[in-house]
Amino acid sequence: MTEQLIKEAKHIKNCLINKDMAGADWEEKMEIVRKLEDVTTYLKDALGKGIEF
Repeated sequence: MTEQLIKEAKHIKNCLINKDMAGADWEEKMEIVRKLEDVTTYLKDALGKGIEF
């Protein structure tokens, strides 16, 4: 299930990156993208340690 969560987080991140936004919306989008990258990294680290979600 952890691998599926990683795929879903990456998919959402890619959808956000492809969405055209400007100004404050763009800044908020980029903050969300950074947080999704953090989540993906956390899940990969957990998977490497044998932790499944």
